[in-house]
Parts: sequence; structure tokens; C-alpha cells
Amino acid sequence: MNIGFFGGSFSPPTIAHINLAKKALKECKLDKVIFVPIGDFYEKKDLLPFKDRFNMLKIASTGEERIEISDLEKNIKEKVYAIDIFRIIEKKYPNDNIYFIMGADNFVKITSWKEYKTLTKKYKYIILDRENININKYIKEMDLDCNNIAIIKNKEHNTSSSSKFRKNLKEKNTDFKNLVLEEVYEYIMENKLFS
Repeated sequence: MNIGFFGGSFSPPTIAHINLAKKALKECKLDKVIFVPIGDFYEKKDLLPFKDRFNMLKIASTGEERIEISDLEKNIKEKVYAIDIFRIIEKKYPNDNIYFIMGADNFVKITSWKEYKTLTKKYKYIILDRENININKYIKEMDLDCNNIAIIKNKEHNTSSSSKFRKNLKEKNTDFKNLVLEEVYEYIMENKLFS
């Protein structure tokens, strides 16, 4: 099977996150996309508890048969790096073609990550392009195998931002309601998240 792993904080998951997963399924001929929310060990501003982010991803992906949510990082208590998670996934899915889905803004930082040469030479990526980043320039500079990288045009990058949702919610700007599914918004309100 061809599987795309979409990691991130998803605090909260937006409509665009789901749309981008569906786009990756279609354009890259994936059999499924698995969202991998980061664990609670990350020190990140406005990071909701894993349980809530996992639940919201489940809600956001309801009815999407080829989208799954992983609790892979749920019980990890110490700091781990991308390479560690990639290896865990590789071990768990030894007979599948694995692709790691990430935004261009993260991919261009990959050279500062632990064991980045292994990350860039060994693994396959689906990059969500951003208009303000010349991703092809970075791929050329890093001397990467273009056969291991697929680029998806991401016109939704302004609406895929969880931070934009949080900012608009805080400022009581009603635009935030268009960024997440109504059911996700209801979950946020019922559980008094971000308050």
C-alpha cells in the first residue's frame, strides 16, 4: 500500500488539513493518509492535550474512509525527533510505500534536524507548497532525489493555519468559524478549549 503520514500539532485541525490530505490521496495515488498528532511532550505554545487533538481529528475525518488517525505519539513521554518517529513508522509498516507529508515551511528547515542526511536521502516526501517558498530551489540546493519528492500546490495555506484559528478566536473575529468544521468548533466550545 501507498501510505502518507501527515504529522503536526493540529491544535486544532482545520478544514484545510483534511482537504490537503484528500488532495494527497488523489494526486499522489495514496491508499490512505494517516494523521500523526504530536505528543504532549512538545513544548509548544497553545498545544492542547493529545486527547483533545486526537478527538478533533477523529471528528474532522468522519466519513473519510481512507483517512486514519494515529495515537503513535500518545504515550511518548520524552523528546523525540522526526527521525525517531520515521523509524517507528517504518518498523510498523515494513511492507508499505511510506511518504511523509509536510508543509514547505517545515521541509526547508530539515537540514537543522537530527540526522537530516538520513532524513533527506532515505525517505519519500509529499510537500505542501507555499507561494512564498521556492521549494524547488531548496530541493536542488540539498541535492535531493526528485523521484522521492512530490509537490502539491497548496492554495489553502492561509486557511490551513491552526494559529490563524486561535488568533481569530481570541480576537472574537468570526472568520475562525470558517476554518474548522462546525462539529470541531462545537467540541472546542463544549470542552472550553483555548479559553
